[in-house]
Amino acid sequence: MRNMKKKVFAVLLVAAPFLALPAHAVPNIENLAVKPSGGAPGEVEIAVSINRPTPLDLSCDAILQTGDGGKPQRLEYGLGDRRTKIIKYTYTKAGTYRVKVSGTGEHACAGTREARVSVAAAQTAKAAEKTAARPKCPRGWTLVADSFKGERYTCRADPPAQALKCGGGTKYFAANGEIGCR
Repeated sequence: MRNMKKKVFAVLLVAAPFLALPAHAVPNIENLAVKPSGGAPGEVEIAVSINRPTPLDLSCDAILQTGDGGKPQRLEYGLGDRRTKIIKYTYTKAGTYRVKVSGTGEHACAGTREARVSVAAAQTAKAAEKTAARPKCPRGWTLVADSFKGERYTCRADPPAQALKCGGGTKYFAANGEIGCR
């Protein structure tokens, strides 16, 4: 009987730390960051990070709402996934939007995070086409006003930052896009 009590005590001593711990904790949403992507107008990068409290916390699901009425995006974190997922999203209208991420589904991530993003007005397609079609003059030259017609245009040399210093009894001149000393 005494040996039996020792064995039970030994088993309880070894198992006690495991009995005190929960089976596993749920990964939680740690951070939400939104910034311009540097690409197209209205395009942003949304970064969502989770924290896995223990090695057993392998997966969770979240839903990302962009605040502009667009379709929510599902984020799934699984074994082997990085802590942070980056999503590129393009807003079609200027404004300030509330971006929100929260756990969803059977394996929901714990927590909710929100961030605000301000988006500048994106160029309309017609304005972008007009800007892209406008010819570029080389450095030191300027497009002559109203000279752009289809593929034809005229560039004029910019005046020098300062007049030439003429010597030997000559004087500086600028006429018809030419400069010099006479």
